[in-house]
Amino acid sequence: MMPERYYRAGPSVPSTGVTKGASLRETVSALGTIPPEKRRWRRTLRAGLFWTALGLGTATISYALSLEMAAESLGFDRRFAELFLALIPIPPLALGVHGLALALRLRAASALADRTAAYLCDHLPEGYVVVPHYAPRDGAEDEVPMVVIGPPGVVVIEPRDEAGEVLCFEDQWYRKQKYGVGRRFHGASPSLRARWNAARVRGDISVEPTRTPVEAVVVFLSAHIADVSSSSVPAFEGLPAIVDRLVRRPTDPVRIAV
Repeated sequence: MMPERYYRAGPSVPSTGVTKGASLRETVSALGTIPPEKRRWRRTLRAGLFWTALGLGTATISYALSLEMAAESLGFDRRFAELFLALIPIPPLALGVHGLALALRLRAASALADRTAAYLCDHLPEGYVVVPHYAPRDGAEDEVPMVVIGPPGVVVIEPRDEAGEVLCFEDQWYRKQKYGVGRRFHGASPSLRARWNAARVRGDISVEPTRTPVEAVVVFLSAHIADVSSSSVPAFEGLPAIVDRLVRRPTDPVRIAV
């Protein structure tokens, strides 16, 4: 279970409404946080291990079978039976490797959300609720990494852990290199993903979603922000900047794209 402080309305003040055991589970359920054992990276890891084990088992059986017996049983020519047995393990092994690689990426994203939640809980004053790993009710598999509820309203945070210098052009994000723009970010655009997650949260908390303000932001924990003026959501450099934004209006326009 996640540490108790992740669900309090303040970083260090004891909460009378959140206790260990059943009360904590009820609070987590009410806030929509996905329990650690049900997070997507764990399900993906189990699926990847299953397909990998199936592929290895199939390869072992194929290697141990007699080609003559296999050809006779399948009704194939010997060379076709040999090709068939060689190809059988490839699909499950490919699915297994893909699942394991995806599970590693999802695990890194989950750990990043936990680190961000821990920092916000330690630095935000009383009156704020930090909800990591929020599970919207739209049935989609992707979780919302971070939702913060406080006096400014509801803010959906998309934490990123890229290094170096980053820039944005029409919601497409790149790492900046010495002699020009580098590769685009892997996966979905952080700003577009933040907007999508904000719309999902807005749909959960409001009868009329179009009238309920839910702000979407992107925060880079390690990277330096270059030109991000064409980002559709505000972008922040470092966790202190997002804390400053949540507690009071930002004072450093260099680190923020509006």
